[in-house]
Amino acid sequence: MVSASTVQKVSLRGRDADRAAIAALLAAAAEGRGGALVVTGPVGIGRSALLAAATAAGPGSFSSFGSGGSNGSNGSGGPSGPSGSGGSGGSGGVAGPAVELAVAGCPAESALPYAGLHRLLAGTRLPGHVAGLPGCAAGHVAGLSGGAAGHLAGLPGGAAGHVAGVPGDVAGHVSGGAAADRLAAGLATLAALRALGGRARGPVVCRVDDAQWLDRPSLDALALAARHAGGDRVALLFALRDTPAAAGSEAALAGLPVRRLAPLDLRDSRDLLTDAVPDLAGDVAGVLAAMAEGNPRALTELAAALDAEQRHGQAAPPDTLPRDSPLRREYRAVLRTLPDATRRVLLLAATAALTGPRTPGGRPGCGVAPLLAAGHRPGDLAAAERADLVHVEDGRVRFVPPLFAPVLYAEAALAERHAAHRLLAALPTAEPGPRPAGRPSTPPPTGPGTAPAADPGTLPTAELGTLPTAELGTLPAAELSTPPAGDAGAVLTAALHLAAVADGPDDALAAVLADAAAGVPPALAATALRHAAALTTGPVLAAERTLAAARLAWRGGEPHQARMLLRSVFAPGVPEHLHAERELLLGEIDLRAGVGGGEQHTLVAAAGRLVARDRRRSLGAFLLAGEALLTTGRHDQFTALAERALRLRRPGDPPAAELLFEHLTGVSALFSGDPSRGVGPLRRVLQLAAAVDDPPTLVRAAGAGILIGEDQQAYRLAVRAARLAGGAGDRATVPHALDLAATAAFALGDLDLAVATATEGQRLAAATGQDAVADNCRGMLAVVLGMLGDAPASQAWARRCRARAGVDVDSQARAMCVWASALLDVAEGRYADAAGRLWGVMRTAGGRGHLGVQIPATPTLVEAVARCGDRAPARQILWAYDLWAHSTANPTWLALSARCHALLADTEDEADVRYREAIRLHLAGDSPFARARTELLYGEELRRRRHPAAAREHLRRALATFEQFGAATWAQRTAAELRAAGDHVTPTDEARQALTAQQALTAQQARIAELVAGGATNREVAEVLFLSPRTVDHHLRNIFTRLGVRSRTELAKVVS
Repeated sequence: MVSASTVQKVSLRGRDADRAAIAALLAAAAEGRGGALVVTGPVGIGRSALLAAATAAGPGSFSSFGSGGSNGSNGSGGPSGPSGSGGSGGSGGVAGPAVELAVAGCPAESALPYAGLHRLLAGTRLPGHVAGLPGCAAGHVAGLSGGAAGHLAGLPGGAAGHVAGVPGDVAGHVSGGAAADRLAAGLATLAALRALGGRARGPVVCRVDDAQWLDRPSLDALALAARHAGGDRVALLFALRDTPAAAGSEAALAGLPVRRLAPLDLRDSRDLLTDAVPDLAGDVAGVLAAMAEGNPRALTELAAALDAEQRHGQAAPPDTLPRDSPLRREYRAVLRTLPDATRRVLLLAATAALTGPRTPGGRPGCGVAPLLAAGHRPGDLAAAERADLVHVEDGRVRFVPPLFAPVLYAEAALAERHAAHRLLAALPTAEPGPRPAGRPSTPPPTGPGTAPAADPGTLPTAELGTLPTAELGTLPAAELSTPPAGDAGAVLTAALHLAAVADGPDDALAAVLADAAAGVPPALAATALRHAAALTTGPVLAAERTLAAARLAWRGGEPHQARMLLRSVFAPGVPEHLHAERELLLGEIDLRAGVGGGEQHTLVAAAGRLVARDRRRSLGAFLLAGEALLTTGRHDQFTALAERALRLRRPGDPPAAELLFEHLTGVSALFSGDPSRGVGPLRRVLQLAAAVDDPPTLVRAAGAGILIGEDQQAYRLAVRAARLAGGAGDRATVPHALDLAATAAFALGDLDLAVATATEGQRLAAATGQDAVADNCRGMLAVVLGMLGDAPASQAWARRCRARAGVDVDSQARAMCVWASALLDVAEGRYADAAGRLWGVMRTAGGRGHLGVQIPATPTLVEAVARCGDRAPARQILWAYDLWAHSTANPTWLALSARCHALLADTEDEADVRYREAIRLHLAGDSPFARARTELLYGEELRRRRHPAAAREHLRRALATFEQFGAATWAQRTAAELRAAGDHVTPTDEARQALTAQQALTAQQARIAELVAGGATNREVAEVLFLSPRTVDHHLRNIFTRLGVRSRTELAKVVS
């Protein structure tokens, strides 16, 4: 079981930025710059735990007062009371002890004026402050004495009058309830906090938990104190539940800084679960993380409900929260407050939502149409909408609080659940589940809109209302066996509802489910086949359906669910080829997730066992095994594996198979040190790709294009793969395709596009459990931003890449992070550090290493080594880069080669020739940032040779480009060189205006600008270019900045 102390510890996963914000507030307060922060979020998001931990680790050591009580909310094990002494963590320090006051709002006292303020100050033992309650509560709370009143002496005019006459006058003012009285109470409260700090000779931190249940006069007083604490050593922290019922509390706290806690991402959710339950199987953690939707309290309550078999993945995890869990009790209390009609329609909606799959990262929901068809009215949902239990948008009902839908379903009686399923199965327009999409939709804001109450115990079944479905009876599966054309989704949904109420195996219904699964998106098909396997009597057919369900679950973005299904394939009598198929799928999932490290052995074994039965599947296994070798730098083993795979080749193979064989041939030659022999087969791959529509195959073709410098074609193929995969609901392939698209954009020199694409790729990869793909995208982001000299952003992405537990130290993503650090070193002139890092990447033993990093990082290493004055080793490593560049004839690679030779030239004349050749090739390759770097290097050399006029020409162009890209570090270096060359640096605006619109924008930005200028909306642009609307918006802001325009109308004029 999970203890309360464990919950407190683990619920801080993913809260580093939030803790840093609180630490900054406390450090500022310790220095006399007081302030406040309101931390908001839905039930269970961890507000209480965050505030308790952040104050405990704040500056100085805390002396704790207050006995505000605790309602145990948010999984913190108690938000109020003494937090003990803290360390000196956080930024800044303080010499004296800090005083902490804590109080938690209590629903039972929310109508009692100043009850909260009394509990907050009751333990302070300031003479005469609060000691005579009951009586005139306001007078006693605000009745400061002695030195506290002195703190208020400097207040001007009427304000001083309201608070100077302590204790008598203040009591008189406050008890009247007028605006002036509220001012007096607030300022008197601030004076009390000052007095406490003065007595302790340290800062005061006041922590108010569950502020939505604090009585309004107390909250008003504390909020006013917070607004007036700017010159004091006082910090106030408020935790506020995000619910419609808290609107009044939000109004009281208006004007104070707000930080809303976001749901944890999948990685942090999994880490939280494994912190709480160390022996928890990884796939179980993944399934629970998806269920809990990033809510720490839901995660820990789910973990607490697991038995030993469930923890180890030997039994299915629970479908909902345990019956006695605090969060489920809160949901049960909310259900009691809803009208009967609302409870009935919510049960029907929950039944529909939980029967089919949902988008990973999305929230359970269903269409409005089935609810209306069942006889409900739109108004039946109104009470649930007001309580923020559901959102109704675009014809769909989506549940908002995490796990509310399964709790609602579980709270209904079995007969009611069955009736709901039969009613939905009988509807003539049963909805086919979510449409396939390339990207999960952005979830709506969360928050249950609940107010706690005493545990009502078990909710009587009758309170959920009665569904009038008894007359429907049971629909036989035979009635569904012939679906009308184009209506497979509706038939499948009806069959799923019947499967939910089946009382044993039913081969006829299983056949209906399996047949209908062929015409729906992967996630829904996986659900259908999983139910079909459970209803199937024959063990071999059941295993085949389970394996197919696992494959479709993986394609639908549920790798943990897929792996759990694969565990059940080992039933007695399962044929050998099904075991091999299982190994193939496990190997692919492990490769993308970056777990295990031995996936290539699994995949090679699967390939050997499939050769005789399925040559195509065997080839796929060999290709994945080869990819596993390359991503871990084992190029020395790739050639032998490719030779085994190429034995499968036959005359007359279809284009897709021929493409894969050519890919193996070309990559094997490249990585065996003979790029001239590998370029031909890889060009053939690009030709064959025109006749292929399979997304994974197109991704491999895109990779081939990148290897031989056909970056534009590689980008188009990767985007085409992403679009096709997204349209088919193949969420496993989309992130991989975007990873390749980002790499191609980087190679093209379109750095903005690379950043936008890699950001989207890592988001989708993380949402579908593909941590290795996400790390590749993060490594790319670190490299691009490192090239731009943006140290904070580059280092942040590198840290995220390195943070994943169990990540292979030899992974390509790690090598990219090293390259990113070296790029930052070069930008800031630390050439020896850059050389030291990159030698570690280049010098690998036993034929291992990441050529995908070693080759493109060579110009960075050459520059660093040359600047250190050691040219001999630089020449030794440049030959491999030259061989690759000349084999492909890519103008950008050739330009970088010429630049490297210029840096290593023995004479000035040779350097001039090489620099000019590099600039000419850069122009041919349309790589403006790389050209600017070359022009900066040439300008620096010309200035050192005492040719300032010639140097200024190159430096000015470099400066304009660096400013265009927002590369501040490089712009500052270039500006310094220009000043040293005797130039007055051109103002940024003039430098921008010197560029035409075409020159100022990257290729992707130019395409977006043209579409927007033609009247397209952001969503329409996103659909055309296969970007998210958020990415288009990011590009559009950069376009406006670069062109100096402020509206779409101005943009249209500039573009025209």
